[in-house]
Amino acid sequence: MIFWRYISLFFLLVLPAIAQDLTSIKKDLTKAQDELVAQRTAIAAEKPTLAKSFEVTRAELKDKRRKVRIARMSVEDRKTLFRELEKKHYLSEQDYNFIDGKLRDYGLTWETFLLPGEQASYQSALDGLHSQSGTPRAQMQKRLASLEAGMARLENLLGGTSVQGEAVAPDGTVKKGTFALAGPSAWFVAEDGSLAGSVVREKGRGSPKVLPGERGEIKTIISGGESSVSIDVTGGKALALATLEEDKLDIFRKGGFWIWPILAIALVSAICGIIKFAQIIRIRTPDSDWISRILEALRAGDQGAAEVMADKVYHPAAGVVRKCLGFVKAGPDVVEEVLYEQLIGVQNKLQSWLPFIAVTAATAPLLGLLGTVSGMIRTFNVITVSGTGDAKPLAGGISEALVTTLFGLVVAIPALIIHALLSRRCQGIAQTTEKLGLTLVNGLRGERFVQSNTEK
Repeated sequence: MIFWRYISLFFLLVLPAIAQDLTSIKKDLTKAQDELVAQRTAIAAEKPTLAKSFEVTRAELKDKRRKVRIARMSVEDRKTLFRELEKKHYLSEQDYNFIDGKLRDYGLTWETFLLPGEQASYQSALDGLHSQSGTPRAQMQKRLASLEAGMARLENLLGGTSVQGEAVAPDGTVKKGTFALAGPSAWFVAEDGSLAGSVVREKGRGSPKVLPGERGEIKTIISGGESSVSIDVTGGKALALATLEEDKLDIFRKGGFWIWPILAIALVSAICGIIKFAQIIRIRTPDSDWISRILEALRAGDQGAAEVMADKVYHPAAGVVRKCLGFVKAGPDVVEEVLYEQLIGVQNKLQSWLPFIAVTAATAPLLGLLGTVSGMIRTFNVITVSGTGDAKPLAGGISEALVTTLFGLVVAIPALIIHALLSRRCQGIAQTTEKLGLTLVNGLRGERFVQSNTEK
């Protein structure tokens, strides 16, 4: 019973006090939590300012430490550090100039590939490319803008696009129409339908040139249809090269003035060669028993028959033998002297026209060399005026130099071959004439020897 009384007193007296303490504790906990949240909010609000102040203080401390370190350095150490800083500045400046130059070159090259109708779309980038005002950083930003514009144009070309513009027809007239662009290739169709073809870009020309061809296919593509067209990935250079190869007579124009003396020498060499060939082709070598038959006629005492027999042969030896027969009675020694006298005339006659061929063979390459020197002088004069940036102005002088050398060798080589062949043939004819003449003299000596023994 007493136990239950104490328990009743506990619940009556202690539990209300405990409940009151718990309520007070909850109020204190809630208040502490509110204060913690307020403190955290205040700290979060002050943290960026404190961090910024900390960074500024740390930078100031770093700068002061650097100044202290420099102040403690010796004069030589300061100079070494200054030289390193100058070197870094110079290298950075060189890198900047290199990048700026590359960007500017790209922008200028990109500008040359723009068609007249495209320039309006990229006018802002073009204006910034040629602007020289502003800080170096601003100029670099303008160069980068031209690079971004070029990349955007490349993306458009990969998918194909069309623009309005003007193009130049083969006859020089300017036509308005539509360009179809796809990668490096472009096609054009005039508004009036009078011109359609692939586009060729040339330096120094404001409007591109159109090479006519595939009119129907190009019109279909520009109108939005599907068709197949030829693509010249060389930018028109292959077509231009094909045009040059077709014009065979253009090589004479490229040779300049000196090509004509070389051609004149070639003509002279050809005429001399034809005349000389016509002379010696009619010459026929006598039969092996020709001199024997003449000697038999002489033994028979019929000199007239011997002379008629000598005249029947078309060979220089006929004239020599005919002349020697007139001195048979004077003896073999006199006939031999007459033979050598006639051989000199035969050799001179056989050598006629050959010196002209030899002179042309020697002169043609010299004239070609003269044209080469003339062309190179012209080339260097052009280089003096326009520099070496563009090879087209140099092509005329180089072509003249090479073409004249080519024609000089083309004329000289056949002339040398013809001269060698004709000279060898003439030399063979002269040797045959001398051989036949000596055969006649030896035959006369034999006859004289027989006559002397008979008389004895």
